[in-house]
Amino acid sequence: MSEAPLVRYEVSRGVATLTLDSPRNRNALSRALVTQLLERLHAVGADPSVRAVVLAATGPAFCAGADLSEMADGGAAKAPAVLLDVLRTIVTLPSRSSRRSRGR
Repeated sequence: MSEAPLVRYEVSRGVATLTLDSPRNRNALSRALVTQLLERLHAVGADPSVRAVVLAATGPAFCAGADLSEMADGGAAKAPAVLLDVLRTIVTLPSRSSRRSRGR
């Protein structure tokens, strides 16, 4: 049995919605979540039918930031480059992007 995805990807009427789905840790940016997010962002960029992208999240927070439980084993040294890659990928998407959250 495979684990549930940490980033869900749906397209409807030209709008791709990427949903961070790890509410147990407030969608903290773990290695697994960031890897899936980058995969989904690349899929969005390769899909010519997508005209807009919405970044959403489940749970009470959009994103708590870095997953600090992964910082002890050298993750802290790699984190800035990985997060820069995520931001660069979002900025260079051929479609527009926005974020949807509930107040926090």
